[in-house]
Amino acid sequence: MRRESRQAAIRRKRQAAKRRRIRLRRLLTAFVLFWIGFGALYLYNYITHPYCVAIDAGHGGADVGAVGIINEVELTEATTEELVKLLKDDGRFRILQTREKGETMDINHRCIQLRKWQPDVMISIHGNADDRGLGRGFECYPSVPGSQNYEKSMAFAHALTQQMQNQGHSLRGIDGIRFGYYVPSENGLQKWMAESTDTTVYDYDTFGVLKKLDGAAVLVEQCFVTNAADVSNFGTAEGCKKAAEAYYAAILEYLELDATQS
Repeated sequence: MRRESRQAAIRRKRQAAKRRRIRLRRLLTAFVLFWIGFGALYLYNYITHPYCVAIDAGHGGADVGAVGIINEVELTEATTEELVKLLKDDGRFRILQTREKGETMDINHRCIQLRKWQPDVMISIHGNADDRGLGRGFECYPSVPGSQNYEKSMAFAHALTQQMQNQGHSLRGIDGIRFGYYVPSENGLQKWMAESTDTTVYDYDTFGVLKKLDGAAVLVEQCFVTNAADVSNFGTAEGCKKAAEAYYAAILEYLELDATQS
């Protein structure tokens, strides 16, 4: 009797072990199938959307940016929304945003995201301001001379200035393209802007969103939020839409894509 009990116990243990092995195999099969499906979906998305565009809407949340006739953040978010629509309608782009509308996001986290993504094109959208309300026009800041993506960024910057001119905007400085640096001074770091003709490789820091990227990276100052004419032309809902159309056209031009193929 005891022998039969021991045999029954052994059978139960073997059956329990078998059931565990079956459950484990099913879990492993489900895991493998999940990652095969995920990989196939990722590959499909990569093939059908071969170009990656990152959009950084300046400021956000509690940080409204420059204050003028409108707040800077209103301009950056409205323009970003219109640009995202254009890129989505095109269908060839993977679109990455450093933050959502209304979200507060510090510069360090934005930079971490951008360096992780390594997009083909990055545009950081901002608005300009001055105390007297006289400043106006468009300017942009590509990655500075000496950076690994300098040539790509300059090509994209030239496309941006041309497209904004096509929309009727004026360019600041020599050609609307400048380099931005942070220069040490007695009062700490101060911003210093160099014209595009100054291709000296300086040992100064630059805007964080432009650093350590492989693809083209440009920060744009769309218009002056302190200037009524600028806001009327490129800060209203219709004006932000015009700017987004210029940015979209510049992206296509830089990537040498045909707008009719979208």
